[in-house]
Amino acid sequence: MKLSEVIRIIVLVVAGIALMFFGQPALFKSGIIPITDVPVDAWIQNDYMTAARIIFAVCLVCTILWCVLTARARIEGARHVNPWFLAWWVIGFFPIVAIGIALYFFNRSEQALLVLTAFWIIDVLLLYWLATAIATPRQLKYVPPGAPFLRSIFK
Repeated sequence: MKLSEVIRIIVLVVAGIALMFFGQPALFKSGIIPITDVPVDAWIQNDYMTAARIIFAVCLVCTILWCVLTARARIEGARHVNPWFLAWWVIGFFPIVAIGIALYFFNRSEQALLVLTAFWIIDVLLLYWLATAIATPRQLKYVPPGAPFLRSIFK
């Protein structure tokens, strides 16, 4: 992997940390997104933070796994690239499963359900999709959806 690709991943991980562990909880604490069916501070500490840690960890592992696998891949032609499209989607399925698990096991607030789902989908898009789209190494750099367009922006 190029240094610029590693830096892109680090920047997105830092942005993900800021968003998931500071920005989104602040929206609930400040009342911008009201939750009245549970005590907000206890819910953030016990439910939200636990679920956010799980989703963050799964996204990070999936992104690192993708980058390691693609950095080691031996691509000799177009026919060697096609299986990687499926691999990207299979690996990307795990963060979606993590969202489902987090919503089922770590959310006692019915009011927060829709907002949490939207937040965590945005987090997965940032930490897995965007990170892989702009930082996948070498011949597989155009495998993630939208990568050609994003690569043209983040040269």
